[in-house]
Amino acid sequence: MSRTWTLKYGLAAVLVAIIIIAVALFANPMSSVTPSQTSVAPSFLVMLTDPPTVPAGTTVLNLTYSNVSLDVVYTNGTSEWLTVNASGTVNLFSLENMSQTIASTTIPNGSAVDKIQFTIAGVEAEVNGTLYTVTALSNTLVVSVANSEVNQTLSGVLVDFNPTLVQIQATDSNGTIVYYYVLVPSATATVVTDLTREQIKVGTIVELGQNNKEKLVRVVEEFANNLTIVSASLSVNGNITSLNVTIMNQGNIAFRIFGLTLHGEFTATRTWERESPTTGEMISELNIEKICPDTIPFQVNGTSLIPLFGDHVIIDTPSLTLEPGQNATLSFSGIIGLQPDMGAVIGQWIILAPLVVTPIVGDTYTARLVGEGYQTFNVTATSAP
Repeated sequence: MSRTWTLKYGLAAVLVAIIIIAVALFANPMSSVTPSQTSVAPSFLVMLTDPPTVPAGTTVLNLTYSNVSLDVVYTNGTSEWLTVNASGTVNLFSLENMSQTIASTTIPNGSAVDKIQFTIAGVEAEVNGTLYTVTALSNTLVVSVANSEVNQTLSGVLVDFNPTLVQIQATDSNGTIVYYYVLVPSATATVVTDLTREQIKVGTIVELGQNNKEKLVRVVEEFANNLTIVSASLSVNGNITSLNVTIMNQGNIAFRIFGLTLHGEFTATRTWERESPTTGEMISELNIEKICPDTIPFQVNGTSLIPLFGDHVIIDTPSLTLEPGQNATLSFSGIIGLQPDMGAVIGQWIILAPLVVTPIVGDTYTARLVGEGYQTFNVTATSAP
């Protein structure tokens, strides 16, 4: 009899133990996951920081972004572009020495994030109380990521989006001064781990930590040392400007270039025509305009440089990729002109030609590459034969 009760109690104890284990597994399913599965990082963030350079009087600079994606290399050697469902608008003025989370996803530990890509869907700037629609030099940015390995349960990629808002002055058909604005971005990115749980929420803005500031500085320096401007030439022949910039990738990763800006003092001229009050003949006159830009932005189309204003074609996604050890010469030769309404009448005058912008022979100009990081080079304008 006692043996029967002992067997019953033993079976009951085993059954209770099985029930307890089942309940525990149901309540905590991660305990049944294999070690390889537990390597998934709970959160990988995409953050943006931005010290913008803007004209005086600028109070708002809003960037609308979309189509965020990450180039992920997994531990088994495979890779894919991981799309992150994220879009929104960021006030770039709020991100000086700050970072804002713009997307959040999960990535397995031990993987690497080699590149980040996102679309600039729109830009607006408020300057001296007037809101302007801004043209972006490039609508799609693809940026290599430094320190790309993901080895923390909470980490992310910090994109240092360092744009310059270029103001271009001109006159309309009534002779009134008008302004055009171009956003010229340069960007670098690095994986960071000095994060807090609060930053997981998209839209969170926090002060940029000193460690992450130093990381960004090192990445900018590294990119600048690897992608260099070897030489440049700038010449003027009448209305024709010729610019050649030779660049070289001395690093071990590919670099992308979105364009180039040329900074300095320029001369602007325009041809006008009016009827002679005595003979009735039409008189043409070339006038030097008081209004002219101090920065000329160029897009890249292969190795061709295209001024980003006037009657030139705007390329939606300009980009030139330079592989390790490669060099290329970016070139432009032609008239840099801001096209007005042809035939418009101002007083007794009729506009015949666009506003033509040329460098001043003997002046020194700064050419700045725009892309992953940036590089500058000084070049003196000469007179072409």
